[in-house]
Amino acid sequence: MSGSPSFRRGLRDGLPILFAVGSLGVVFGVLAVEAGFAWWIALLASVIVVSGAAQFALVGLAGSGVLPILVATTGLALRHVPMSARLSSMIRGRSRPVRLAMAWVLVDETFGLTIAASDRGETDIVAYKSGADLMLYGGWVGGTVIGVAVGDRIDPASWGAEVFFALLFVALAAPLLRRWADAVTAVLAVVAVFVAAEFLPDAWQITTAAAAAALVGTVLPDG
Repeated sequence: MSGSPSFRRGLRDGLPILFAVGSLGVVFGVLAVEAGFAWWIALLASVIVVSGAAQFALVGLAGSGVLPILVATTGLALRHVPMSARLSSMIRGRSRPVRLAMAWVLVDETFGLTIAASDRGETDIVAYKSGADLMLYGGWVGGTVIGVAVGDRIDPASWGAEVFFALLFVALAAPLLRRWADAVTAVLAVVAVFVAAEFLPDAWQITTAAAAAALVGTVLPDG
């Protein structure tokens, strides 16, 4: 697979994600250490979980108790139901180990790249996604290593980690906005985030904003 043209295209398309997600990994590592997590727990989370949204929610809600963390992460995980259904339809007929490997790294950035590649007529979706996932995984874990290494010497608030995190996700999403409905959904999602942050408890902010964006994207017509 590593020598296939599809795999190489996945690596190429995933190169910007390597640096972008690597930067997010640094932020996560710093915030995890700042929140009191042992360095090895933060690193293990990135190695096994591979979910920036869930891991940031865990760090942000660590002091709120188990229930708020479960509520927030469950809301975040619900988006994987339609994502996995779409991916399953694209790799139908592949072996169970391959399907499980594709499901393990089910992250918004490489999922979006994979959908776009499929729409372009990519010949081997499994190889393409594997290449893109490799770039994302390497950036995320490598960034976390750097973050936990320097986390106790950096104050995240002093360099605007929260703002950096939000802006970077907007930058990653921008190339995937190909229809007016996509742009409207993205704008309303940003509005929902600010409204939720202003009026709702921490445990409900991410879930509510994600649900609002999903609802908008469902009801808007294609075009």
